[in-house]
Amino acid sequence: MKEFYPERICAVCREDLDELEIAYGDCPVCEQFVCEGCDDGYDPTTGQMVCPDHAADPRAKNCTE
Repeated sequence: MKEFYPERICAVCREDLDELEIAYGDCPVCEQFVCEGCDDGYDPTTGQMVCPDHAADPRAKNCTE
């Protein structure tokens, strides 16, 4: 069975994250990748970065840095 891995593209700026030398993480709400230049908060415990669309969502409450 072939496993599916999502493309590593920032959901906000649409940059290819494999080509950028920048940190990124998945949004805890929509699960899309977000680069550190576009994130609206970071959770150091999980490494997740919330996208601007979901910054106010309760599921992103730990993305404070």
